[in-house]
Amino acid sequence: MRAVVLREPGKPLVFEELALPALRPGQVQVRMQLAAVCGSQKLEVSGARGPDRFLPHLIGHEGVGIVETVGPGVVKVAPGDQVVLSWIRGSGRDGGAVVYESSRGPVNAGAIATFCERPVVSEQCVTRVDPPVDPDVAVLAGCAIPTGAGAVLHVMPAPPDGAVAILGAGGVGLAAVCGAVLAGWPTILVADLRPARLERARQLGATHGLHAGEQDLAAEVRRITGAGCDLVVECAGSQAAMEAAVRLAKPCGGKVVIVGNLPAGGRMTVDPFDLISGRSLCGSWGGGVEPDRDIPRFVRLMAQGIVKAPLLLGARFPLQRAEEAIQALDHDEPGRPIIDCRVTQQVPPSPAALAGSAR
Repeated sequence: MRAVVLREPGKPLVFEELALPALRPGQVQVRMQLAAVCGSQKLEVSGARGPDRFLPHLIGHEGVGIVETVGPGVVKVAPGDQVVLSWIRGSGRDGGAVVYESSRGPVNAGAIATFCERPVVSEQCVTRVDPPVDPDVAVLAGCAIPTGAGAVLHVMPAPPDGAVAILGAGGVGLAAVCGAVLAGWPTILVADLRPARLERARQLGATHGLHAGEQDLAAEVRRITGAGCDLVVECAGSQAAMEAAVRLAKPCGGKVVIVGNLPAGGRMTVDPFDLISGRSLCGSWGGGVEPDRDIPRFVRLMAQGIVKAPLLLGARFPLQRAEEAIQALDHDEPGRPIIDCRVTQQVPPSPAALAGSAR
């Protein structure tokens, strides 16, 4: 199969041919349809996650595809099933690490990889989609949607007059907006540096868009809410956003959830008085979801149009342009960059782009 290989952090990714290994117990081989790009890949390929003892290796942890074959002991899925691939582990067996062969020697992979044509993944990392759906509907159900929407849905119920603030309107932040809409939050504030992303957040249901580079966020939040937000979800992955999130939560009951990733060694500082004042601070691991229960639910909501999946998708790239897809995380275009693993040349524009051209 053809795959994108990280051989040296900070250097160009390599697109190369790999030989597939024989399946071991608990492993599933998937023919990829689409994969999505997460900020974790940006940290990984740049070396910002610290020393990488598994080089060379495959990358990617979110996508959708069709099961081709299964290894001994796999009962969760069968050949022909459409599946969501996710780093958030559900039921099933852990198939362990995978080693592919290339003309340059072994290439490693963990329990999941998605920037390739036919990865071998662990049973724990796949969830069946039944009935099958357009891959556009399911591609974000393995990371962006559970991580963002789950961080809102699983922390606290929406108070009748409550306000939630979401810092960062990338793929996870936009998914958090969807979670806030699903949960019934009456006031949904979103802060970002890019106007196009704020506009996309409004299209998804945000009631207020705040330009983090031009407005005093604390003053604006107080103006809109009075005392501060009941819930603040940090999705920007920056120290400044994490520290601001604590100050935007209201005293005596405000909750702060940290979702974003900092580079290795990154730290945030907290004034203890902000916590003594009655605010609480926690992190979120994959939105606190249970994949076997929650991923099918998210797919159904997107298939029904309750969650507007097309507005969550960003620019598209063929597999061999995965590096450009990762770089697109820093571009102004809203939505999560998508890699089409079925082609290696031009791919269709995103549904959101098509909708925009039709207006």
